Amino acid sequence: MNPNLHTLNIEGSLGACGVDLLSSALMGRTQSIENVSLDGNCMGSSETKETFDTFITALNKNRELRRLSLIGNQIGVHGCTSLARLLKDPDSKLKSLILRHNCIDDKCAAILAGSLSSNVQLNNIDLDRNERVSAKGLMKFLQLISRTSSATIRLMVQWKCPHSTDKMSAVLKVKINEPLYNMAAQLRANEKFPWSDMSNVNILLDRSALDWSETAFFYGMKEGVLIDIGVESGEWDQRFPWCDAVPTALDINKAIPSKMSGIHETLASNHTLSSLGYETALRRNFLHGKVLREFLEANKRENKRPAERVKIFRYHVQYNLSVEEFCEMDAVMQPHILAWIGRALCVTDDGRAYLTNPPPPIVRLDATYRILRAAPVICGF
Repeated sequence: MNPNLHTLNIEGSLGACGVDLLSSALMGRTQSIENVSLDGNCMGSSETKETFDTFITALNKNRELRRLSLIGNQIGVHGCTSLARLLKDPDSKLKSLILRHNCIDDKCAAILAGSLSSNVQLNNIDLDRNERVSAKGLMKFLQLISRTSSATIRLMVQWKCPHSTDKMSAVLKVKINEPLYNMAAQLRANEKFPWSDMSNVNILLDRSALDWSETAFFYGMKEGVLIDIGVESGEWDQRFPWCDAVPTALDINKAIPSKMSGIHETLASNHTLSSLGYETALRRNFLHGKVLREFLEANKRENKRPAERVKIFRYHVQYNLSVEEFCEMDAVMQPHILAWIGRALCVTDDGRAYLTNPPPPIVRLDATYRILRAAPVICGF
């Protein structure tokens, strides 16, 4: 192979034998290739699994590889597992991995995201036109570049009494970054909950069934959200023969006082990933798509730290924060917000100081938004 070769582009003409020959050439090469494009060669098909493994092993010896394009190669779980070895290599200098038009699903996304946990080089992994990737797969990448706090919220849970139309209800506590199945122990401990076997118990939010293994953050739950319990089949626990009892329905407004619930303390992890492909980042069925795009966009900037400190808080100010929530903000946070507002208003409002009467709530909110949106330096970040 030409020692001066820096770019390799072979499209749609490699068979299994061709991949083997290419792997052998790469294994014996002393000079590294920076750009490899092998689109449309079906290298990840079931018939070429071992061949693809050998190719990735050979490619991993090219320490100067910067860009790898494998568009339309039928790459699935096995192929992603092989690629994960490349991404986990601490000596890898790969910056861009293009995997459009493959067979990548949520399991593949989890494998790729897991391999990037300690990778500080890759900033682009293009997953466009992989229609099998759902919100669960995208959440793996959001978790990679963000951290969700362990804040506890309270949920209102209600269920029907067996053999009756009466409804029972209870307030449960759950951390927004922990699986919902952690609620199961609280439900079983409730003396009015009739099912000790949780295998047939479903949880529903707005009539949609939820996955017990997902987190409250995954479903965008906030303080006081109402969840229904449903049972597909199975007998209720005979230890609780209270079907004719008066239901203990709770008034959600009394059971859960109004509090700051719009801000989920989601922070940056200082990861380098800044692109998942244009179409992938715009997935409309992903609840946290705007949050994901905020992180990716901020990671494109040279000086990331100021943006990383405020971007998610800014997002929630823009979309979730109401006047009432601002007035009821945590006592630790509110003085900081007011101080930022005071400093910002001094710039545009001559003579205003901390001792003067504060502006009305809507003006304070507007100032908060302007500061966090456009002037993070004023916030002291």
